[in-house]
Amino acid sequence: MAVLTGMAFGVGGWMYGLRNGGPSDSSAGGLEDQLRIAGEEIAMLEKENESLRSLAQGGGEVAIPAEMIAVVEKDYGLDFLSTPVFHRIASEELGYRIEAAIESRLGPQGIDDRNEAYKRIGWLRPEDRLLDQIVAVRSVGALGWFDEGMGDAWVTDRFDLKNIPDQAVALRLLVRILLNQRFPAPAAYPGDDAARAREALHAGAAAGAESRLFARSAQAIGFVPMRENSAAARLLLTLPEFVQGLAMFPAVEGKGFADTLFVKGTDELSDAMRNPPENTLEVVFPGEKGRGGKLPVAGIADEIYLEESAGYLGLRSWVAEMGDLGLAAEIAGNWMRDGYALFADGESSSGLFWDVEFESKEAADLFQNVALERVTAMSGKDGAAELAGVVEAGDRFLRVARLGAETVRFINVATRETAMRAFEEP
Repeated sequence: MAVLTGMAFGVGGWMYGLRNGGPSDSSAGGLEDQLRIAGEEIAMLEKENESLRSLAQGGGEVAIPAEMIAVVEKDYGLDFLSTPVFHRIASEELGYRIEAAIESRLGPQGIDDRNEAYKRIGWLRPEDRLLDQIVAVRSVGALGWFDEGMGDAWVTDRFDLKNIPDQAVALRLLVRILLNQRFPAPAAYPGDDAARAREALHAGAAAGAESRLFARSAQAIGFVPMRENSAAARLLLTLPEFVQGLAMFPAVEGKGFADTLFVKGTDELSDAMRNPPENTLEVVFPGEKGRGGKLPVAGIADEIYLEESAGYLGLRSWVAEMGDLGLAAEIAGNWMRDGYALFADGESSSGLFWDVEFESKEAADLFQNVALERVTAMSGKDGAAELAGVVEAGDRFLRVARLGAETVRFINVATRETAMRAFEEP
């Protein structure tokens, strides 16, 4: 904690120096940006301090029986490299711990930029707050959570190993620790879609261990879990389609993928862990290699805040929100690669371009039609939007353009000038 406090004072002193005659070649705008970044870093340090303080004031560590550790090692054919650690934390503090971990992984501005970009794409509603929703999904009613950054588990004050559901949670967390020790996340963030694919594999494998314990308990003593996390289930139903998809992907597609590998043997599962799926499409269709990667977004002259890939999962969620799940699966199944960019547009706003490339012209046509329907819905106007036509939606300008036979661009910008740029094929 002292280290973090010292860092905070150091950044604060740097800010003071900037205000009192910093580098002479810095522009006013550059200084403002540096001060904003420094302020964000101090805020993040304060949150990490709060998390460390809650740990210091918490219930210490929870001892996990050696027999349970041995079961996990046997099931996965791997040994722990170090003793798994379970921290106990107050239920009301778990959300702060999760929030600090997310912001540490994505950087001070990363989650805010995604919040804005997701609203421009249409994954989030105007009133949604991405960070709050993700934290709530992971913490409401939860008995435990795995911190990938630390490699440790956190369990709440309601956790009791005498209960079978709590034993199942412990097994799930032990698997996460084991797999993270043996197959750690890359030091450099691989991008959202690749990170979601890896998380789906690891979380899916852990969910499999939880399910197998329940199955063994049902056979031995007739125990069947009677109550799901109803608070989390109710919360999930209030969230946008995209956030629901993020929450359910590891539990459904990820678990199915990991269960298939587990049945084939621990060697198969370990091989997949060493070479995790590079995108969410490979989780759903493991044999599909050679697709994916971030599609470069061209034609942006202004400052870019964020460049990312929506991937199979993001595309499927976006189309599914229009109401046709079958069409969403068909379009997303033909995804080749995509990229979106959030950039400065206008005096104080942002614009977004989202380019999606498909395997065939027919799939691109289907997506184009859905995108035009989406533009019409977002504008609230009568009459269907037309390809390359600019549609006003309040203070925004929307457009769908064709970059090629297999590539479609969705545009949501602040100025008509940006929207009017020509992106179609000659």
